[in-house]
Amino acid sequence: MTHISADVQSFDAAEVKPESAAIAAFEQDGVICLRQAIGPHWLSLIEEGIEAALSGASTDLDVVKAAQDKGRFTVSSQAWQKVDQFRRFIFESPLADMSQCILQSQTLTLFYDFLLIKEAGSGSAATPWHQDHSYYPLQGDKVINCWTALDPIPVETALRFWKGSHSSGIVHRAVNFENPSKPYRHARPEHPAVPEIDADPEAEILTTAMDAGDLLIFSSRVFHAAPGNRLDRRRAGFSINWVGDGVTYEDAPALATYRDTRLSTGDLISNSPKFPRVRPA
Repeated sequence: MTHISADVQSFDAAEVKPESAAIAAFEQDGVICLRQAIGPHWLSLIEEGIEAALSGASTDLDVVKAAQDKGRFTVSSQAWQKVDQFRRFIFESPLADMSQCILQSQTLTLFYDFLLIKEAGSGSAATPWHQDHSYYPLQGDKVINCWTALDPIPVETALRFWKGSHSSGIVHRAVNFENPSKPYRHARPEHPAVPEIDADPEAEILTTAMDAGDLLIFSSRVFHAAPGNRLDRRRAGFSINWVGDGVTYEDAPALATYRDTRLSTGDLISNSPKFPRVRPA
């Protein structure tokens, strides 16, 4: 069982600026939480987008219900091109400016959006320890996940992070989310296996309860995991994944969400319209 060592360091979103403590904490831990970063207007817009996505607008939608669960586990990715509400949130909300500041990058490129809904009673929908970067055909360090809580999320269902695990420079082997005991179809055998994090007494595990509108920003290289939702209410998040300076495409096996046949190894992903540059605007 995961031992929680401390809270994710949290900051007021209004205080995010160059050379702020939030940037130092992100560099040290690999994750921070910005409180009330996303306002009610934008949360309402995302909810409208969810309704559209679940009604067929998202072409990359997966809804799973385990036999033993009452609730479903729903994920959708790369929906912004079809769901106008998601596009508006990405391009018009304050998120891009906050993300660019934390990333300390002159440029900011949209990689993909990701919707994750664990309905009440979806206890089997646990997310194993992994690094996002293991799944990406990318080379470079400036890749982040900006994860907005859409509901109040207590510690019982909150994301967990292995503090500082992004700093090793090692990208580990991708994990099969559906069955962690079996190999993932795009796993790269030359990468080392994921360590036994829960069994490591020296691994410092961070987590935090969240309110709707709170924002987690974390490195694509930091290890993280999440339990299923055994509570009686929805647990949803909407994440935007960004790429900054110096990150290039790698022609390697990966999900279609992350690939583009118009790109070659060494290209900037912003060379493709699938991955638009958002900053400079």
